[in-house]
Formats: sequence, C-alpha cells, structure tokens
Amino acid sequence: MAATKELVQKIVDSKHGSKSKGRRGAKNSATAAKVALMKLKMHAAGDKGLPQTERTYFQVYLPKESKDSSQPMFFCSKWSVGKVVDYAASLAGLNNNNNVLTAKVTEQMQNNFSISSK
Repeated sequence: MAATKELVQKIVDSKHGSKSKGRRGAKNSATAAKVALMKLKMHAAGDKGLPQTERTYFQVYLPKESKDSSQPMFFCSKWSVGKVVDYAASLAGLNNNNNVLTAKVTEQMQNNFSISSK
C-alpha cells in the first residue's frame, strides 16, 4: 500500500512540474488578434462596391447618445478624412453638421474679407 502511494505521489509530482506553458501566451494573443480582425471584417458595414484591396477597416466608437457604443466599418483607403467622417455618420445614423456654416461664422467671414470687383 505504501509503495503504491509513493508511486502515485511521484506521478503527481512529475505532472505538476511539466505544466510549463512557455510561448503559449504569445501564440494565443497572436491568434486572438487574427480572430478579432476576422470578426471585424465579417461584421463591418460599408460600401459593398469597394474592391477588397481598397478597403481599410476600423472599429468606430460612437458618441454616448447613439444606441451602439461601437460599430465596425470599412472605408476606401483613397477617401479624404472629411468623406470618411461624413460616410461614418451616415452609416451610424448620426446627425452630421460639419458642412453647415452658422450665421456667426458667415458674419465673421464677411467682416474679415472684402471682395471687390473692378
């Protein structure tokens, strides 16, 4: 009985010593990043007419007023930042007033610039 107990104890001790995981954490983080990118691409909203080679994917974080906290989207890599902002706002259903001049700004521009025609 004592011999069996010693043998079992040796086996248990040898199993505890071989639980070294080494690079396993780094490998898992790389795999997790690839899986996250695949999920982002799978659920991304955008212009379906864009070729795959011109798409740039983003996880867009929306303002607190919106129903979703973030939404995956893709845009054309050749678009300007303004066009990307306008398109993202339209996809998320947000009010976008970045292209509307207010009366105060228009009045200041008129006071600062004088246009004369001769």
